[in-house]
Amino acid sequence: MLNNEKAMLALNDVDERYLESASAVLLKPAESRGHMKKKHLLTFALAAVLLLSLGAVSYAAGLLTPIFHSIRYWIPDPENREVSPEFAEVMDSYYAELEEKNTVYEAAEHYMNDRQPTPETVSLPEFDNSRITLSERYYNGDVLLLGVNLADVVPEMTVGYTPDEALLEKIRNVAFFWDVNGNDDLDALLAEGMLQEIYDDYLANRTDYAKEYDFRHQSAIEMDWMLKSSLMPEDYEAAWKLLRETGHLCVVQSVVYIGDHIEMEDGTDLGPTGQQNVDSDDPDAHSGNIFIEASSLPEAAQNLDRLNIRLRVKNTRIYYYMELGGPARYNTELVGEVSVPFCIDNAEK
Repeated sequence: MLNNEKAMLALNDVDERYLESASAVLLKPAESRGHMKKKHLLTFALAAVLLLSLGAVSYAAGLLTPIFHSIRYWIPDPENREVSPEFAEVMDSYYAELEEKNTVYEAAEHYMNDRQPTPETVSLPEFDNSRITLSERYYNGDVLLLGVNLADVVPEMTVGYTPDEALLEKIRNVAFFWDVNGNDDLDALLAEGMLQEIYDDYLANRTDYAKEYDFRHQSAIEMDWMLKSSLMPEDYEAAWKLLRETGHLCVVQSVVYIGDHIEMEDGTDLGPTGQQNVDSDDPDAHSGNIFIEASSLPEAAQNLDRLNIRLRVKNTRIYYYMELGGPARYNTELVGEVSVPFCIDNAEK
């Protein structure tokens, strides 16, 4: 078995449940997971070994770059890879690929430490003057890595919005939960097979207001908890005052984010990209909060002296709506999008 305690120390206190998940999958007897396809095994392994740790102490001492030093795949030593023989060759090849990725991440860290390129900030007047900052970058002709900070100043949540009839019709047709498409009344769900303990937990853990008005819809209970946890106490009270007075409530949540497609100036898509939030409670622990990787660049983007890219920043609004005593529903709409250009020099030239 993997020694989780030693792994935890090596990984700078990464949550132990990730390591336990890895052990549970990779070390499970072959006969109990014989139905698993190889790609499924690799998916579980990938989820288990991509671990992020923010070396806040080292960064504070000026020794490391905020994001790139924290991106590493955790790879167990060969003697600890207790995988069934039928998967050994596949996993050895898989871990070799991860080692290559770690080599690129280390090169990116050294590039940022040695070159120290100046962060670039672009204001976004379309989104209430939110700002996007390219704080870290690495391009070696084959791979593109970015460390980006998105300072969102769009109001996160507006309570008491009045939707027109067309929007309200859209909202009412979409379930609050992706897996609840019909009646989410708890009694109906219990009759359909919901576990009794889940049913009891929902009723017992309703807010005081939800208990007072006997909320019995799963979606309404969840929306009420979302408001209580997201709003300031006085705003939560105002929301409930409005709900009691009018019998309905509409809440708008705005989300500004970076799209998953990166393009060159001529519109060429850079292919599949991955994003990982590297947020921290310590605002000084890093200069960016989003790690972006494009590791399968198309031929048009390879081996250039300089790579000119465009990041797409989008603004989405989510409309949540419920009537007192009924279920909650929602609708999502894209309300704005802007392309932001950046120029990345080839680190190898």
